[in-house]
Amino acid sequence: MDQFLEQFGTVGSWVTSALLLVLGILLLLGVTWILASVMRRLLGVPVGWPRTTVISLLVVLLTAGLFNTVINQFHTAEGGALSGISPTAGLILLLIALLWMLGFGAATLMILELIAPTGSWPNVFAWVADAGDRRARNRRYRQVLTIFVRNGLTSGVPGFGRHRTRGGESTDDRESLRRTARSLRVALEEAGTTFVKLGQNLSTRTDVLPPEFISELSRLQTQAAPEPWGPIHAALTESLGRDPAEVYAWIDHEPLASASVAQVHRARLTDGTEVVLKIQRPGTREEVTRDSDIVMRLCGWLDRNTGWGRNLGIRQLAARFTESLAEELDYRIEAANMKDLEHALADGPVTMPRVHPEHSSTRLLVMDLMDGTTVGRAGRELSHLPERTRIRLGEELLVSVMHQIMRHGVFHADVHPGNVLLLETDDGPLLGLLDFGAVGHLDAGAQQQLAIVFAALEQGDARVLTDALIELLGRPRDLDDRALERQVGELMIRYRNGLRGGSASELFGRLMAMIVANRFEVPAGVAAAFRALGGAEGTLALITPDLDIVETARTVGSDMTRSQFRPDNLKDAANAVMLETIPLLRKLPRRISHITEDLHDGRLSVNVRVLAHAEDRNFITRLFQQFTIAVLAGFCVLGGIVLIAFGEGGPALTDYLSWQAALGYIVLFAGFLLSLRIVTLVLYHGNRDSLAG
Repeated sequence: MDQFLEQFGTVGSWVTSALLLVLGILLLLGVTWILASVMRRLLGVPVGWPRTTVISLLVVLLTAGLFNTVINQFHTAEGGALSGISPTAGLILLLIALLWMLGFGAATLMILELIAPTGSWPNVFAWVADAGDRRARNRRYRQVLTIFVRNGLTSGVPGFGRHRTRGGESTDDRESLRRTARSLRVALEEAGTTFVKLGQNLSTRTDVLPPEFISELSRLQTQAAPEPWGPIHAALTESLGRDPAEVYAWIDHEPLASASVAQVHRARLTDGTEVVLKIQRPGTREEVTRDSDIVMRLCGWLDRNTGWGRNLGIRQLAARFTESLAEELDYRIEAANMKDLEHALADGPVTMPRVHPEHSSTRLLVMDLMDGTTVGRAGRELSHLPERTRIRLGEELLVSVMHQIMRHGVFHADVHPGNVLLLETDDGPLLGLLDFGAVGHLDAGAQQQLAIVFAALEQGDARVLTDALIELLGRPRDLDDRALERQVGELMIRYRNGLRGGSASELFGRLMAMIVANRFEVPAGVAAAFRALGGAEGTLALITPDLDIVETARTVGSDMTRSQFRPDNLKDAANAVMLETIPLLRKLPRRISHITEDLHDGRLSVNVRVLAHAEDRNFITRLFQQFTIAVLAGFCVLGGIVLIAFGEGGPALTDYLSWQAALGYIVLFAGFLLSLRIVTLVLYHGNRDSLAG
């Protein structure tokens, strides 16, 4: 029995010890969390939780040791009797020590934020969870780097940002530029779909790259070797969710076209309708997602570490590029784009296929068959057409694109030769559009302002064009209107005689460069419109090289502007204005009555809001807060020093410390903490503003 009780007591002691250990751990975690929350509140900036928790845990452990030291001072070594320090004095000393330990912990956090701001180190948990993806990404990094090294693009790339001219001639070696541009194109083609798409996107940035790069990158095509029918059949079955034989009476296993993203196959529905199937290649979405992550990380690094990257807004450009690429991989979006464009092309000479949404999905697009040849491969067919017919086709395509942009607000944003089809009909040759992954949208105001831009180009009025650009893009801060008007005037003089045989992309490139130089923020839809008009040049050059693109665009824009003043359009505009002004007209008599009464009684006053802008109010508020905290910190520090230095004659707390001196340490701590907060706020906002700039 005694042995049993002894064993029971041993087990009970182990359980008690375990419970006390668990309770102690929970208490430690709770106190650590409370202290971390307090320190984050004291600093007033969003410090990361991991580092705050670690510092708080260290403060708690050190404070526990200090608490044990103070408790030991209360007892003598002989019998546990109280020593010369009273419990009240011990508690005051312990409070002072705790406060200063808290202050030193907050100071440590501030120093860490100064050395390595929150977010500059990877999250440990995310780093561990991302280990597998990171290994695959690193392999892809090495693969891409190997491709660029093999093409000689790592020892220095001439031409980027140095294509200034002197006396009308480039200061770079043109042949060196051409070799580098050719190597870049080959490397992008080898790197895969995402990098080919990136090169195509860069080929429109005439404000960033020299002509040699624009010309070479414009040749990038997404052609690829055909995928065997087996994987394509599996992808088609997965997209349909059933056997393709249940939907299609016949499918041609040989592709009509094969690109790096998808393949196009002819097919026939069970009702006899001839269609084409755009089937996304297996693994394409995963490859593009992985490579898009690489592009975002690289551009993020350039944005943080290079001045030209920040000035170019390369992180935003990469974000827009990856977003548009993700949309291109979702064929439901392309099907919706096709439905939007049907109305814009309904009454025009340029046609497009009809989509079959009931048979389409995320990775499958089904549309009517248009039997023809792309303009890029129709050189022989075009050469046999009369010159008048070719000019007609070119004008119809350009007018169609401009009507899509400035009349309907929905437009095909990628009119390159591979996306325009030459069709033979009973009424003669026509043009059709393909590939609707990139479709732009503009609101009514932007459509009108773009029409005014081209009308101003036709009239040669720099003032009207300047006002239209400001209205279209929004006025940036510190805009010099006179300087902008002079730049616009110089541009109009350069192209006042049209651009027959020249480069339309040069005009839009110079216009975009001028817009960027004046710090305008270009909306995505407007940038897509300029890109569509500039990109159509290559297609039009193949159809009819003698078409004056700028002159035609100016004429169409002017006609569209004048059409707004036809009686029907004026009636619609007047109705819209009336709808907007009716509420104001209803309130106007009462407001006039109030104003006249106030004038008669001498009570009229004018209220002017000086700080109407939210940024200005926030700046003044932050400045006032920092000034107030700085004043309080100064008084507390000065008061604490005075109490510590001259408080020796007051009531004694211990043999070596008076009550005034103890209070001085507490007041000095408050001043230290306020000073720490103001320094942290200044450093935090300074770092954030420098990163934003």
